[in-house]
Amino acid sequence: MRHHDNQSHLIQINIAEIICCNDTATRRNNPISEIRPWSGSLVHVGEKRNVEVKVRLIDYDQLHFEDKAISIFRIVIYLKDTETVSWLDVDGIHDASVIEEIGKKFGIHILVMEDIMNSTSRPKVEFFDDYAFITVKMLEMDPKTKKLEVEQLSLIVGQKYLLMFQEHPGDSFDQIRERIKTAKGKVRTKDAFYLAYLILDIVIDNYISVSETFSQHIENLEKIVLSKPGEFTLHRILHLRKELIDFKRSIDPMKEAINSMTRELDEDMAKYYRDLHDHIIYESENLVMYREMITNLLDLYHSNLGMKMNQVIKMLTIITTIFVPLTFIVGVYGMNFDNMPELRSEYGYYWVLGGMGALVIAMIVYFARKKWL
Repeated sequence: MRHHDNQSHLIQINIAEIICCNDTATRRNNPISEIRPWSGSLVHVGEKRNVEVKVRLIDYDQLHFEDKAISIFRIVIYLKDTETVSWLDVDGIHDASVIEEIGKKFGIHILVMEDIMNSTSRPKVEFFDDYAFITVKMLEMDPKTKKLEVEQLSLIVGQKYLLMFQEHPGDSFDQIRERIKTAKGKVRTKDAFYLAYLILDIVIDNYISVSETFSQHIENLEKIVLSKPGEFTLHRILHLRKELIDFKRSIDPMKEAINSMTRELDEDMAKYYRDLHDHIIYESENLVMYREMITNLLDLYHSNLGMKMNQVIKMLTIITTIFVPLTFIVGVYGMNFDNMPELRSEYGYYWVLGGMGALVIAMIVYFARKKWL
């Protein structure tokens, strides 16, 4: 769906090292993570993939920036015992053993991990004792196929760490990584919730881009409907309506989800999420407008099609009306009675043809004056 070059400062954590690390590693002190047994309980719901799951880590604070490959044991200690912010990026949610191991090491609730592995999960935000769980849909319009691509993004946000789970490698967050690396903006002075805000801000910016693409498609379809509508035009309208529905399903749940963030976080951080909430409301209102435009476009298509059908029927009716008196005249003189004086007239044939021609001309002139032609 998305492509980008691997940054030189990004690292990959060996998945085998995560799975095979020491089982005596320190776990986060979160008792609710042990409510249900982990073994074999996670099942991936979504596109089947056989590629290796990739994990990357960026660690930073105001004066420190570091990228390195470390084991899962060192990750837990690292996140718990330092003041730096750690961003763990997991590309791939299809390997249950990897996701399960990460969940165990970080003390994440089993239901949260199930939601992460379910690519059909509804966007939402849930708060736990020492972290927040956020799942949203990343949207992008494929420039080649003109189809809406949907990918799930899940975030687990603690005060000093952020776990990010994506379905596919590659994303739109390189600008955030560059800002962290070069210490631009406030990101190096803020906690992981500010990092989550930056990620969600880019996700919502992509919504705006997709929304503008929908607007252009609707305008193009309007021109086609008004000029040369066909069966393919109807298919395009219905396909666009379906994608708008998918778009709305991805955005609407985020209104309440982002709003809940503004209520749970402190005022200094809540103001950033209020800005996100405003953008979501704006895009939701745009989608309502687009849905009405699509409905009007369907009505316009059917009206235009009906109008063209009426034109055809009107023309056929005019032709039929012209030939009705001609058929009557021909029928009269085709009865072959013995006592029909006109049949023996020397110029009768020409008089009949002339009269029929004059009748046709008179009817055409009449129809033209009535603006039926």
